[in-house]
Amino acid sequence: MEPIVPAVRVPGLASRGTGRRWVSSLLAVGVVLVVALGLVANAQAKPLSKADQEFVNSTVEAAMKEEGQPGIMLSITGPKGDYTKAWGVRDVASGAPLTTGDHFRVGSITKTFTATAILRQVEMGHLKLSDTLGQYIGGIANGNIITIRDLLDMQSGVYEYESEELDQKISENLLLPFGPQDALQLIREGQPQFAPGEKTVYTNSNYVLLGLILEQVSGETAEAAITTDVIKPLGLQHTNFATTAEMPKPFTQGYCSLPTNPLANCTAFNPGIFWTAGAINSTLADMSKYSRQLATGALLSPAMQAERLTFGYVPYPFEGPSVFGYGLGILSFGQWLGHDGEVPGYATETMYEPRSGASIVGVENFSTPTLAIFSRIFERIGAHLYPGSME
Repeated sequence: MEPIVPAVRVPGLASRGTGRRWVSSLLAVGVVLVVALGLVANAQAKPLSKADQEFVNSTVEAAMKEEGQPGIMLSITGPKGDYTKAWGVRDVASGAPLTTGDHFRVGSITKTFTATAILRQVEMGHLKLSDTLGQYIGGIANGNIITIRDLLDMQSGVYEYESEELDQKISENLLLPFGPQDALQLIREGQPQFAPGEKTVYTNSNYVLLGLILEQVSGETAEAAITTDVIKPLGLQHTNFATTAEMPKPFTQGYCSLPTNPLANCTAFNPGIFWTAGAINSTLADMSKYSRQLATGALLSPAMQAERLTFGYVPYPFEGPSVFGYGLGILSFGQWLGHDGEVPGYATETMYEPRSGASIVGVENFSTPTLAIFSRIFERIGAHLYPGSME
């Protein structure tokens, strides 16, 4: 499932997308140069001021009250100061407090890992951004003209396998037997949403297809390729690609609203339903580290990072900028770069602001329809701490 709007789409409400708009390669160069400045800032880390801590606390507590959230945790780093804190509980039944070391499902932040693995295959010469979907997977409408780039930047127009019917089945059985081949069958049976390159529309189908392509070009399972080529080289020791419903310990329980229970425990969930579009587990510390790595192009050449930072823009109906951008597996929101995510039980965001070197990473253990961790908490705190960064 995905950010915003019926449990699935921060980019998902991208159905009103616009065409591709390119950013200058100078942006990628600037992102690379800021790494040195960011390292200095980290070496001189200071706590967030008391006044700013109070603003963060009140912002989080207000959102928790509005949404009835069991728990939220945040990691904020940057020149204004660092602040890491957990609010609420990890387990409603026992009342055990949420801790900043708890594991959680990152949801669609997984897409950034899949995209990096694909881009590394491109740099190794095993794949081209101009290759077509049909060269690797047959039987999909427009497969002969949909490119790898179109899949990465959500401009392929392929049918979205996550339908209301499938969401209903998932709500009835979170352990629903479903995997990438089931998704592929639905994609093949469905009709295209639009012609390739016509607009930007966020769909999980794009990234399940990229996972299947990754397996072909790497000669490994997608989870092995992502682990070997992305997770381990980045030193993310508490991040894993889930292949079962079991969570690494310690972990926070995840909650969601179901027709039979407005605060149902949705922790036990089949990660194969979203696979390379949403199956990774992690921790706050790993995601805070990763926010910088993703935005500054770790593991990629400056030229490839410049390719990555090319955005199609989509209207955004909540607070903050009127549009957000989607590049090659990375989101732009104002001046911030990163991604958000949502699967049953969890909503997340990991964002980095290149000009300041600041990062804000957040998790809520209740998958709210409006993805409050992104649409209110991140937006309000980012705008307060770094004025102008949401423009």
